[in-house]
Amino acid sequence: MKRKSRKIERERRRFKRLKTPIPLSVRLLGTTKYPQPINMKTRDVSFEGLSIELRVILKNGSLLIKEREEPVKLIPFLVLNEKMVELDMKIPPDGENIGAIGRVIWYDFGSRRASYYFCVGIFLEKMEVEDKRKWKEFIKNIGVEP
Repeated sequence: MKRKSRKIERERRRFKRLKTPIPLSVRLLGTTKYPQPINMKTRDVSFEGLSIELRVILKNGSLLIKEREEPVKLIPFLVLNEKMVELDMKIPPDGENIGAIGRVIWYDFGSRRASYYFCVGIFLEKMEVEDKRKWKEFIKNIGVEP
């Protein structure tokens, strides 16, 4: 089990990352149970992907994501093997919209003091040509080298 964790850790750090909060909305693909996007911010970004950290609450034995008015039980969907998500990001400085399809490639959850967290690593799988150009330009401008 520990070997697998170490392998995942190495894969997670294959690309240089920079901690930066970018507003985005995430919508799960392949399920109709939660069609509404969830608004959040990135934890860090790289040329190839991003990670997000979500606040989680424990309610009736279930971990619920608390990024909306009503907590939602999305974690079981996000931990499915290579779950696909639709992303709509607003990159600084002008809040330009960039769309992408991403694949969840790792996740982690745990507790800190009295609260719980759920982190997700998303590989940017598909982007329109112009969005990809804007993303790479943004990443380069904030100082992340490929």
